[in-house]
Amino acid sequence: MTQKKLFKTAAILSGIIIVLMVLLRNAQSEIFAVLSGSLGLVVFYTLLYYLFQTEKVKFGASNPILKYIFYGISIPLLIYGVQVTTGTDGFLTNAIRIILAIEICYLIFYWIFKYRKNIQKLKSDKLEAELMLLKNQINPHFFFNTLNNLYSLIKKDADAAQDYVLKLSDLMRFTIYDSGKESVKLKDEIDYLINFIDLQTARYHKNIDINFDKSINNPDSSIAPLLFINLLENAFKHGVEKATENAFVHIKIIEDNSKISFTVKNNYDAEESSENSGIGLKNLKDRLNLLYPNKYQLCDNIEENSYSTTLEIYK
Repeated sequence: MTQKKLFKTAAILSGIIIVLMVLLRNAQSEIFAVLSGSLGLVVFYTLLYYLFQTEKVKFGASNPILKYIFYGISIPLLIYGVQVTTGTDGFLTNAIRIILAIEICYLIFYWIFKYRKNIQKLKSDKLEAELMLLKNQINPHFFFNTLNNLYSLIKKDADAAQDYVLKLSDLMRFTIYDSGKESVKLKDEIDYLINFIDLQTARYHKNIDINFDKSINNPDSSIAPLLFINLLENAFKHGVEKATENAFVHIKIIEDNSKISFTVKNNYDAEESSENSGIGLKNLKDRLNLLYPNKYQLCDNIEENSYSTTLEIYK
């Protein structure tokens, strides 16, 4: 639960309890006392949650053994104090009961919060491990295809192969150093795609209609790295590579305040196409489910002679 949601929920509950307390202030029952206690618990819980969540109070701030010894001694003493003062009234009696209630509530909250924190850490560690596994899959998958491209180009055009190596170096630098980051700037991701397009067009000795349309409001907006490369790679692999003529790859990327939309459209031949999309698309879907759960849409469309895929990521 976020702090904003916590404070909003606490405010609503407190408002409801206060209204009931005003309406029932003259009631001849214990309802008013129960409502007062409930209001105190809401305020106490909100305060503790805020202190622990912002780490103003830390679990490791003191020796846990000393902490448990303190509570192990103080709580029985307070319970004994309540028993001794039962039937009496005064400041000491009320103070003992209040301190006992606060200690018990604090311990219950402490254990619950610590348990939830451990669960969240386990989920976070699992998510990080899964993402690292998926990122590690990208490098060999991508470079396997790229090295094959370089091998074929060396035999066809040695001079072009030299320029290919320089561009490949830029791609490797981005893939090795930036792919490990949680996010990169959108403009850097676009530069990466442009380098990839240059490498691919250098590989094929045929006319390819390449069009990259960009509509970017904020080029510094953040995005997880290497999300679009699988779609672009498939456009060349399953479109350009199989076409004998009229090969094309049309790319369009739109960024605004609400989303980032990436569309790639390429030539399509139903007789030449294969249902097997390889590990690239599966990797992309797995990463999207981890990075942008319920905040993305991936869809494709087949027309007469073209195939298009659109990935939308909502901010």
